[in-house]
Amino acid sequence: MKINNKLFISFSIMAVLMAVVGYLSYTQISKVSGSFDIVKSEATPSIIALGNIKSDFNQLHAAVLAFNLHVPDAASDPEIKAKALDHLQEVQVAKANLLSSYEQYRSLEKDKDAADRIGQGINGIIAHIDEMTTIGTEIMNGATTSQTTNGGHTHSHAATGSSDQTAQPPVLRLHNMILELDNAAMTFKDELDAKIAQEYISLEKTQADVLGDISSTINLNMILTIGAVAVVFVVGRFVSHSITKRVSQLKGEANQVAAGNLSAQISTPGSDEITDLAVNFEHMRNGLVSAQHELAKKNKDLQTLNADLDQANQDLKKLDKLKDQFIGIASHELRGPIHPILGYASMAKGGKIQPQVALDVIHQQALKLRQLASDILDVSRMDSGNLSYNMQKVKINELLLNALIAAGGTVNPENVSIVAKIDDRNKDLEVIADKDRIGQVFTNVIGNAVKFTRKGSITAATHVNSDSNTVEISISDTGGGIPEDILPNLFGKFVTKNVADTNKEGTGLGLYISKSIVNAHSGTIEAHNSNGGATFRIVLPINAADLENSGLLAEVVKRDQK
Repeated sequence: MKINNKLFISFSIMAVLMAVVGYLSYTQISKVSGSFDIVKSEATPSIIALGNIKSDFNQLHAAVLAFNLHVPDAASDPEIKAKALDHLQEVQVAKANLLSSYEQYRSLEKDKDAADRIGQGINGIIAHIDEMTTIGTEIMNGATTSQTTNGGHTHSHAATGSSDQTAQPPVLRLHNMILELDNAAMTFKDELDAKIAQEYISLEKTQADVLGDISSTINLNMILTIGAVAVVFVVGRFVSHSITKRVSQLKGEANQVAAGNLSAQISTPGSDEITDLAVNFEHMRNGLVSAQHELAKKNKDLQTLNADLDQANQDLKKLDKLKDQFIGIASHELRGPIHPILGYASMAKGGKIQPQVALDVIHQQALKLRQLASDILDVSRMDSGNLSYNMQKVKINELLLNALIAAGGTVNPENVSIVAKIDDRNKDLEVIADKDRIGQVFTNVIGNAVKFTRKGSITAATHVNSDSNTVEISISDTGGGIPEDILPNLFGKFVTKNVADTNKEGTGLGLYISKSIVNAHSGTIEAHNSNGGATFRIVLPINAADLENSGLLAEVVKRDQK
């Protein structure tokens, strides 16, 4: 057999092998690419959509609880009724957001039965909430007996002899429905968490399949490459008597490629069949190099995607931890005022104490409840960008002194002194600000100083910086300082901790609200420890022109024109 025939046979076999390598490589790469597409277009969006459902459901649950908190007193207090109606509006908005998130998830979820089960849970809870808001609205309108039946018609349950639950007073019935809602919410969240965990398991399986496909592709390419080199090597031995030197050279170069040195180029001088063989080897090497680069790129993309998924998982865990922390703190703060209210009401009812004493305590604890609800509402509005400001000219020193005077009535003057250091030259200094909100900032900071200062002094001072056209307000105390572990995140949400042995801990919202208000005024607020206590430094711009970056200047100009 002539050399050209032998080489023709060799080339034919090698071409078949290369075609198989190319086809299998293309098939495996397509399969890996398809797996990437599944992770990007299905698994990850489904997990994110489930996370959105969970977040929207928590907002709806919180809005319903806030609405029901104001319902009992709404009939007799217009201000509380207005707040209850605000919360009712938030319930409707949260309900719409939840349904929208569910529709987005349903469009992504292939398991329609699972999506329908989640939808049934959402619809059942929303129906329960709708009935609660209806009863709450009746209570706000002064109803003393429930006028709503399960069928949606109105009549007196005492006259018709309906079920025990609907015959209950509206307030008691609403309380029972709140307990039922909490149980249903807990069950729904467990189901949602189980579904999210199932999605993560499916995602991990897809990732394992991708890694398996990549490993299979590499092994198969290596086997077929070695096979092709072996065929060429055998044919070369048959014609080595005439082309020993060139075949030996080609053999050495081919062995380098087979050993994994894909950077070694294959080149044989001449114009016969051996040269053609060398050219084909070079093409094969280039194809392997390209395939190797492509696989490396895919592997890098997979590592990046894994890192993104890990980060998303950490973010979800962090949000879930913040949610649990907020619910725990809010529950603790709600129980704090409720227990004294119930206790003193019971003692007054039984004649153990004077009604006026009980009313004083109940009034004080109700104010705490209202402040907690106000803080939660402020945070919600700040996060959604819906907190409005009434900008006007304000005497900043007068506002600070009012806050100090109010705090003076809550401390023992024998143990704690309150000192104001106001520059007489600037005592009537005016700034453009929201009087109530800046007053709220002063009250929060001074209130913290009062809370943690058992002995010593609380000092507030103002200083005008002419160079930067700002006024600096500093508030210092001798209350033991801020713990170092929470100082870097002091102005975040839910950051709270006991100081020394004071055993006083709040919701962790006051300083977050204060920083948001100061930022909205183009100002800054910071804190540090000094002289055995804490010092807060608040800097506010004096002129209206400094408010341009905060977006509040147009509001001020519009009000001045009126």
